[in-house]
Amino acid sequence: MAEWARIDVAFFRHPQVSALKPAECLGYLAMILYAQEHETDGHVPHDALRWCDVKPAQAKAMQAAGLVDEVFGGWQIIGFLNHQRSRAEMEADRNKARERMKAARERRSQSEVAP
Repeated sequence: MAEWARIDVAFFRHPQVSALKPAECLGYLAMILYAQEHETDGHVPHDALRWCDVKPAQAKAMQAAGLVDEVFGGWQIIGFLNHQRSRAEMEADRNKARERMKAARERRSQSEVAP
């Protein structure tokens, strides 16, 4: 599960975002965070809109602003992977970290055994 997401400091001033109502802006941000936390590569299932506090009409407003597309089973955040790490990238990073930790444990156990 991802622990962070990339959010530009000018997020709320972006022309597409600033065209939304305040609750829609926060809902869109919540959708981004949901997708990154659950490593969905930008897909937000219909059921997750409740968690994001987004009503279907608000999602339609985001769609009209060009921020999301309605897809089978939910919504896809447009351009998500242009700004966020993909599930595959995060998994590769975790695998590299596991390998580094394994190598460190082996070095540590070798040095403890050596006289």
